[in-house]
Amino acid sequence: MPSKTINSKLINISLLALRLFASILMVHHGLEKLSDVEGFTTFVVDEYFPYLPFDHSLWTIAAAYTQMFGSALLLIGLATRVSAISLASTMVFALLFHSMDTGLQGAPFGIVEAHNYEYETSALYFAIFSVLALLGGGIFSVSTVLKSSVPTRLQPWV
Repeated sequence: MPSKTINSKLINISLLALRLFASILMVHHGLEKLSDVEGFTTFVVDEYFPYLPFDHSLWTIAAAYTQMFGSALLLIGLATRVSAISLASTMVFALLFHSMDTGLQGAPFGIVEAHNYEYETSALYFAIFSVLALLGGGIFSVSTVLKSSVPTRLQPWV
């Protein structure tokens, strides 16, 4: 029985570490988009996703705010699953963009110029956010504190 307790603690510490590191690093991507909405829209959205409805700058702004506010919620462990799903969806677009822009670049064994796979970071973020969407934020989260005050049917999403 003690090993089960140790495993549970390690899992919760691991979920905390994933939340903290991924959310702190992801904020940069949202800020970067907001610092040059027109440039990002022209270079990425207009060029690679011309079929999206509405003004394309709205997609850039939506992605930026998802990455900033989703990261903030993830950081404190509130609505972890919703935040992680939202952040993972931005990474789906990032993966599509990098696949269309540079391809898979011979992965996993190809040697690329400047030794940098373009899609690698997006793939790692997608994997992390997928794990958090499936497992939730763990016990070291604001959600754990608030769960008792939320209706049972909504608890998995807090």
